[in-house]
Amino acid sequence: MDNLINIGVAQLAVAENPAVLRTILGSCVGICIYERNKKIGGLAHILLPKNPGDSNPEKYADTAIPILVQQLLKKGCKKEFMSAKIAGGASMFKFKSTTTLANIGENNIEATRQALAKFGIPIVAEDIGGSTGRVIDFFLDDGRLKVKASGQEKMYYKV
Repeated sequence: MDNLINIGVAQLAVAENPAVLRTILGSCVGICIYERNKKIGGLAHILLPKNPGDSNPEKYADTAIPILVQQLLKKGCKKEFMSAKIAGGASMFKFKSTTTLANIGENNIEATRQALAKFGIPIVAEDIGGSTGRVIDFFLDDGRLKVKASGQEKMYYKV
């Protein structure tokens, strides 16, 4: 795929059809926002829920999602035609106690939901939790999301 854009941890990107946005997730959450009329989408790979004032806002759900939405709006996207798919948030670490690190996936998912709700962007599909990492491909021709986890692939088509 020559139109493949890889997104690393604490990064985000916005692209147009026919691009495919890919990232690899563990306890991180991948937020895919698609604008169905323009066939433009963005993917944010967030590491943690809340920004404590860090200089990299793309690392946190509460600051990365507003940046992603702003970039989509700058490209002429309209909020009422946007929908989101989220993936990741696995419990990658086994702890005996419920430490902050043990709940990082759940905290990332919750912060992601809150940030999307603030913008009124509905989550139409999610592949979250569990204890295994995922590779996700977000196709901007039709907004579908392919999730590979534990040797299996799932497709999420709803936009």
